[in-house]
Amino acid sequence: MRVALDAMGGDLAPKAVVEGGVLAARDFGIEVILVGDREIVARELAEHNVEGLKIHIEHAPEVVLMDDSPLESIINKPQSSLHAGFDLIKNQGAEAFVSAGNSGAMMAAAMVILGNLGPIDRPAIASPVPTAQGYALLIDAGANTEVKPINLVQFAVMGSVYWRRVRNVSRPRVGILSNGEESSKGTELTRAAAATLSQMGSYVNYIGYVEGRDINRGKVDVIVTDGFTGNVALKTMEGFAAFMLGNLRELFGGSWPGRLAYFMVRKRMGAMRERLDPHETGGAPLLGVNGVAIIAHGSSNGRAIRNAVRAAADEALVNHVNVEIVEILNRSQPAAAAKPAGKGFRALFSRMRERLHRHPRESEALRVPEPSVETNASNHAGAPAEPAWGADPTPPLPIPGKTAVDGETAPNGTRPQDADTHPAEGESKPVKNEPS
Repeated sequence: MRVALDAMGGDLAPKAVVEGGVLAARDFGIEVILVGDREIVARELAEHNVEGLKIHIEHAPEVVLMDDSPLESIINKPQSSLHAGFDLIKNQGAEAFVSAGNSGAMMAAAMVILGNLGPIDRPAIASPVPTAQGYALLIDAGANTEVKPINLVQFAVMGSVYWRRVRNVSRPRVGILSNGEESSKGTELTRAAAATLSQMGSYVNYIGYVEGRDINRGKVDVIVTDGFTGNVALKTMEGFAAFMLGNLRELFGGSWPGRLAYFMVRKRMGAMRERLDPHETGGAPLLGVNGVAIIAHGSSNGRAIRNAVRAAADEALVNHVNVEIVEILNRSQPAAAAKPAGKGFRALFSRMRERLHRHPRESEALRVPEPSVETNASNHAGAPAEPAWGADPTPPLPIPGKTAVDGETAPNGTRPQDADTHPAEGESKPVKNEPS
């Protein structure tokens, strides 16, 4: 497995990145391609014993800084390590790409160079979070601050497939993050997505709403939410974990009885600290692009980079996840497949306009009949058809016309995706929450 590694991305690059790449090559036997300025990377690499390791350097003279504009970085820095890394995937020089650099620029470059995956409207960051039983998957962890119901449905499919293939959970439990477990809670957005997921039982094991307190309890395997809420939840958990570990250090290290108590429980403490440490998971996959990309934390040290490379080299992620996501969405979501999946600057700018809700033909598009499933499937003829959890693969799942997904009609005859439910940025957005 060949993994391209952005040697210039991250707060501690290139030193920590090169160190992590060497560790990954040594510990896991992965072929690592360090992408960055050849002279700088070679100088860092000379500090390590790399004899017998499969490590190469791919020269990229430009660097995308952490505060660079994502769009401007695409236009102004075409020879950056980010571009070179994705070009390696596109040209089959590597199976996956890892970067701890500017995550916005990484997502934009992935969308432009690799393109969205089949019917996926928006890629999402899927971040593992610790639970009482192990880990759960939080999706989206920060890629999309505003979403539509169809995006949440696609996040649920992507997260479910990823968890099943990579974590070997046969039927992952999926929940939407909300302010209460009752189906009447949430917003129009979450209720519309929930209505659709409730009709996709053959593909997604949707169990209903989950609350913030349920994330670490392990009530579900996949927590679905928008990127704004997901990022706030993720940073809150990281902050609380650091707060708790700091208090425990103070408790056990303040006196000799405390040190004695630590000696007795140090093994369990070590296991807990390891599970709470974000460096242990290394990075989060960017799901929904036509390739494998892992976004590592900006402050990643050598161990975090090592683990991110390990996550990128997962055979199930590289060979099966994207294929199965496309297959399921083509069967179950004609509306999703109708979205343009092009790449290049024009497609990217089109998607940016859509996010700002300024597309001039948006209202007309809502009235265009959805294309047939056969038409959509023909666009992905290369994807193998695998049965999903014993479901009959022949007929497409009827998405309840009646569900309130983009452009469809809700049971009460309303159209929740009409423009008034998604005001442009800067405008107030009406939210009809039920009282807690």
